[in-house]
Amino acid sequence: MLIMLITITAVIVLALLSVFVSRLINSNKNKIDTQNGIQESTYIDIDGMKQYIQIRGENTENPVMIFIHGGPASPMGYVSAYYQRELESELTIINYDQRGCGRTYYANECDANSNINLLVDDLNSIVEYAKERFGKDNVIIAGHSWGTVIGSIYVQEHPENVSCYIGISQITNLYENKLNAARTALEKYEIQGTDDEKKLSELIKRMSQVCEYNDMSLDNLGQLVSITSKYIACEGEMSGFSQMITGITSPDMNFEDIKWFMSQMNTEKFFAQNRDIMEYAFFGFDIDTLSKTYNVPVYYLAGKGDYAVCQNDAEAYYESIEAPDKAFYWIENAGHSMFMDNPKLYCDAIKDILSKFND
Repeated sequence: MLIMLITITAVIVLALLSVFVSRLINSNKNKIDTQNGIQESTYIDIDGMKQYIQIRGENTENPVMIFIHGGPASPMGYVSAYYQRELESELTIINYDQRGCGRTYYANECDANSNINLLVDDLNSIVEYAKERFGKDNVIIAGHSWGTVIGSIYVQEHPENVSCYIGISQITNLYENKLNAARTALEKYEIQGTDDEKKLSELIKRMSQVCEYNDMSLDNLGQLVSITSKYIACEGEMSGFSQMITGITSPDMNFEDIKWFMSQMNTEKFFAQNRDIMEYAFFGFDIDTLSKTYNVPVYYLAGKGDYAVCQNDAEAYYESIEAPDKAFYWIENAGHSMFMDNPKLYCDAIKDILSKFND
């Protein structure tokens, strides 16, 4: 018994030491120390709310990009250096934890009150803050997944503030996007004649009849996504365990980030806590209700292995819109969070977009 206790203690100590060393190494690797650089985590006031923002970049004279995280309510700022470090020589990048989640949630005595109108207004406040602080006429808006809902609405309401819009894993109609991803999985040769084919077909039939959030089964949704992932997910997708390791070895992750990350593990509680935006995400937003004419350049990035949101839907919508400039990028060997799965190709696509402004 004593030997086992010593062994377990030794393993824990070695694991903690490994995490500490990794955070120290990553801190040095990700440190920004250029003359005009910025590496800052702070809070700004938005009508009495403490809004958490993170700002990173090697030259504040560069264009500003505001990254709107997905989820809903799944901030990524604590691992931002992992996927955006290569861009920080060309951009000043602002990540923020949306109202009702992450560090913003804990800074406001755990106030989870949030809705789409507030989130769009919050983004506008951050844009105006960035414009004034860095002397810009406009900024790049980049949204991921749920963030593309906020971003798509914002760029149509405030095109004067936007130099271009980048939709990463663009949502068009979330509930239908998930059903269409499942329908794509049913077309795969590997699923033919299996129990998964029967189960997935039944789930699609059952879920296609749901029209309201109150009637949506989280269990059915989870099964649908799980089976779909088996036939669409790519080898390059970062596992949940790897994402966790990336997080805890990041010097930017603190205890509040860990608490919020752990809270997402309880799906039923998490959905209940974020009910208003979850309901809007699944049954309130349909991109076809927005204008097909954009007054800013529009660029979409889609992971080839995205099983969470059918990107064929995004491509079809992309073909229907008019914009001063537009492009669609398929990211190979990457899934829904292609910036985590394949940060090099993600950064290459963003750099290609930036080059369009320098031609």
